[in-house]
Amino acid sequence: MPAQDAPFKLCCVMTEPRVLITLQRDPSEAPILHAEAVFPMAGPFELQLPTWRPGRYELGQFAQFILRMEGMTSDGSWKSLTKSDLHRWLMEPGMSRVRWSFQADILNAGSTCIEPGLLYVNPVNCILYQPDHMDWGYDITLLDIPQQWTFATALPRTNMTLHAQNAQQVMDSPFMVAESLWHATYEAGGVDFHIWAYGQNTPNKAQFIADHQRFSESQIAHFKSFPTEFYHFLYLFPERETRHGVEHEDSTVITLGPSSKCLTQSGYDELIGIASHELYHAWNVKRIRPIEWMPYDFSKACPSQLGYIAEGVTTYMGDLFLYESGCIDLDGWCRKMERLLERHINNPGRLNMSVAQSSYDTWLDGYQAGVPGRKGSIYVEGAVLAFLCDVQIMQLTNGESSLQTAMQLLWEQFGKQRIGLTAPDYWSVLNEVAGGSHELDDLREKHADGCADTWEALVAAMDWQGLTLTQAADEKGILRAKIVQKAA
Repeated sequence: MPAQDAPFKLCCVMTEPRVLITLQRDPSEAPILHAEAVFPMAGPFELQLPTWRPGRYELGQFAQFILRMEGMTSDGSWKSLTKSDLHRWLMEPGMSRVRWSFQADILNAGSTCIEPGLLYVNPVNCILYQPDHMDWGYDITLLDIPQQWTFATALPRTNMTLHAQNAQQVMDSPFMVAESLWHATYEAGGVDFHIWAYGQNTPNKAQFIADHQRFSESQIAHFKSFPTEFYHFLYLFPERETRHGVEHEDSTVITLGPSSKCLTQSGYDELIGIASHELYHAWNVKRIRPIEWMPYDFSKACPSQLGYIAEGVTTYMGDLFLYESGCIDLDGWCRKMERLLERHINNPGRLNMSVAQSSYDTWLDGYQAGVPGRKGSIYVEGAVLAFLCDVQIMQLTNGESSLQTAMQLLWEQFGKQRIGLTAPDYWSVLNEVAGGSHELDDLREKHADGCADTWEALVAAMDWQGLTLTQAADEKGILRAKIVQKAA
């Protein structure tokens, strides 16, 4: 029996007191989600709506989707609440019950959305919490959901009620309930995995399951353990244009649309690449986490210079494990690297701002292009740096160690222990794995903290791997990368 369909068995660890929340779709206003919560104490106190969500290193400004915010007075009437800042409301003396409405018409991997036949909720978008009581448990009950609809979530549930042990867990646990969901399970490394898919079209099921099992087994084998006993892939294939993935502690949400994309080879390749990337996040960033995000503070911007580790290493490793597991061949990996390197060499911002500082400044302009040539990408430049680190470690150790050796050690020393990671911690472990204390200092100085051009280093690294890397401008002046295997 699937984990989420089993009786709720966490009574022994349920925390008290608990916040009781109900959610309801408004049939007359399809994209509106109505919420009501009873908090286990009476006002005055403040209620906080998260200002950002993990996996997106920018302010989300979710309060812009709140249509009303009212508290119940002692006489049973409802009164509009006063804001204490942009994302906080003041519960007046005696108030413990609050209700609000949330515009839910955006569909991506990090949103909350209502469609006919679907309720998809990211609590971090739309659920209030009390900042001084992050330890309170949460029970979220869905009203007016047909009994035959199917749930997909990593949270335990009892009938129509989902249970979370504290605010951190509820904010990191998306769920969807739909009229129809495709569901499959597989086992990898002793871990139970679930695949859930919503949409008119879904990928070839046999191949989809097999590829998931391949990269899951490979990643678990290299880390030597998995953080949880189960994991859920939640896929949304809407008829809207979307491409997105967001990691969570025990699950991930991945969107690709219109749904017909997943039936094409290019769309499938894209999809499986996102999936491998997001699974790697189960270790890297969900547990091996920059100290600035340990724990998550949802009330304010939390900039860190380590985005190139959180996303860059994950981008590189996600694709590498597709190759390591046999999901793609060497030619497929080369094509992925070509696309990555083209984004790299055509962005002059990488020569203006270091990837460490670009990580920090992501919180200024988010994922927009921003001022031309101002900064680099934590995904692209971070992945390029990860590749260079990987090759240098292999060179220094005659192939006995790699960047993944370092990541496994970081998992043991920091991730398992829930110890926040700093830049000195990261580079110290990489140097240790490389056989000393300063072996990678040059890479850090030039390409993490500095803006030195990487091209010569990339050519040399590819050459050491038996590959030839070249670049040339096309008819539009855009630089194109080419990677070919050397003749035997």
